[in-house]
Amino acid sequence: MLVLALLLTMCAAARARNFNITYLRVPQVVPAHQKEVEIECRYDANFTLLSWFKGSHEFFRYRPGTTPSTRSFPILGVGTIEMLACGPSYCHLKLGSLTTEASGLYRCDIERDVPPYKFATKTAHMEVHGEGHRRPLLEGLAEEYRDGDVIQAYCRASPDSEIRWYINGQEVEEMRGSTNLKKKSSRFIFMGVPPKISVQCAEFRHERVYGSKEHKAAWSEIGQMSQEPPKAKNNANASNTHLGLLSILLDVFIRYIVLCVAL
Repeated sequence: MLVLALLLTMCAAARARNFNITYLRVPQVVPAHQKEVEIECRYDANFTLLSWFKGSHEFFRYRPGTTPSTRSFPILGVGTIEMLACGPSYCHLKLGSLTTEASGLYRCDIERDVPPYKFATKTAHMEVHGEGHRRPLLEGLAEEYRDGDVIQAYCRASPDSEIRWYINGQEVEEMRGSTNLKKKSSRFIFMGVPPKISVQCAEFRHERVYGSKEHKAAWSEIGQMSQEPPKAKNNANASNTHLGLLSILLDVFIRYIVLCVAL
């Protein structure tokens, strides 16, 4: 009876075993010169499936007791995926040939897909720097604007990024997520001496800035002048014409007087 009770206690303890991920190692920042990293997921669980994800894309799967027990899938920014070790307590991988596109949210999931069903997950963000860190492309802006002109710009960024627009450092919230910016130009949004406007396109991933590009344009003071100068020029030409006619008439009149006196 004592042995039976001990066995029952051990079974109960086994059933009560924690099902969780105890440690997740993912580098927070990867320098430009570093082309490979190691990631590791440690756990205390009797699981049937382990999966690694970057964002919503699975790139590695480990299912103990099956043949083959591991499988990898291609993801953007990671050239090679190498399993260093995967077992009952941890799974250790090496990611190689990294580019800036490898930046993102990494996740380790473990689950038991047979009764009793259980699941655990843990995430970490990795930022991969590169030579000449890519920024979004900002196009369409002019060098100068006048009153009533349309300030129009286009921002080209990664498909999985959220675009946010800023004018003079303030977000244009109604344009969030749009690749196109349209706003009517007016003097009051141009600041400083000489007056300028700053338009910025930023791409966000997981609520963090991934890259941004800024362009400045000037207020066209010349463009705000009316058409008075040409009119003034026309008036001046008319005045000169009138003076010329008066001079000719006066000359004819003097010649007539001189002729009369001579007779």
